[in-house]
Amino acid sequence: MKRTLLTLLLSAAGAFAADMPVINDRLILDMPEGAQYGMRTTALMAADPGDDESLIWVGDGDDRIAVYVQELDRLADPDFDKQAREIFQNFNEGDLRFEVRKRSDDIYYAVRTSTPKEPTGADLFGSALIRHKDGSLIRVSILFARNQVKSPQKCREWVEKAIDGIRFGKGVRPSVARTDKLEGLEIPVPEGYVRTIEPGADFVCVTYRQLKRVNEPASGFGIYLGHDPDVSPDPEARKVKETMVGQKVTWYCTEPRPGFFAAECLTKLDEVYMHVFLFAPTAEARDALIRQLSQIKMAASAE
Repeated sequence: MKRTLLTLLLSAAGAFAADMPVINDRLILDMPEGAQYGMRTTALMAADPGDDESLIWVGDGDDRIAVYVQELDRLADPDFDKQAREIFQNFNEGDLRFEVRKRSDDIYYAVRTSTPKEPTGADLFGSALIRHKDGSLIRVSILFARNQVKSPQKCREWVEKAIDGIRFGKGVRPSVARTDKLEGLEIPVPEGYVRTIEPGADFVCVTYRQLKRVNEPASGFGIYLGHDPDVSPDPEARKVKETMVGQKVTWYCTEPRPGFFAAECLTKLDEVYMHVFLFAPTAEARDALIRQLSQIKMAASAE
């Protein structure tokens, strides 16, 4: 009798023996031998996936299994048990049915109990919500290609085995007040912000998000360094004059919708443009970020 890839992966010969660090060693996953790191596809001119996500491929084509790990840039609620169960309850839409299970106080997961009527080629059979040691949330999603979905119970067993192999790594995602260095710049970062770097073909974009709980409003900002910034200031925007990297800049401040305050500015460095943009839940928080980010400067040259 022919043994499918999924059956082999669940057998003793296919033991989950490969330690695979993900999202900068924040987690370690036990995966089958032969598992490989992948990259989520993006548009040609778009930024590559950031360092806040990781993708692992097992198998190929219609036999493929994908394990996608993502920082959610949010803090867990004090009652994490209630939060996780409520989030997974929302998975039950239409014919989809998931059963919520607890692996530990910090790891809850949902296993799909319904069978796909028409496989999509990337059917979700398992998802874990993880409260990291620093209190932030991480999600792990496990998806199966068409041939794997023909054995739904094997998919569920694979999910259980994969979730059982999740453990914390040694990686740390800084959120303290600090000065980050990027492409010759010194960036003053306020307390409570985490960073994601998204490289592109000929540009780099770094974004910062304030760590808050899921239902709490948060601020954030980003810096684009490249040749083709996407900037179209609103002519009706309030203008704020500041100095940044030794140059005079104009911040364009808007309120695109109630409770969402934004600002952006553009300047030219030696070879590239620098586009700085931000958002905040209040005008006061926005103005504070403008003052903070106006302190961006060129890093001192090493002697």
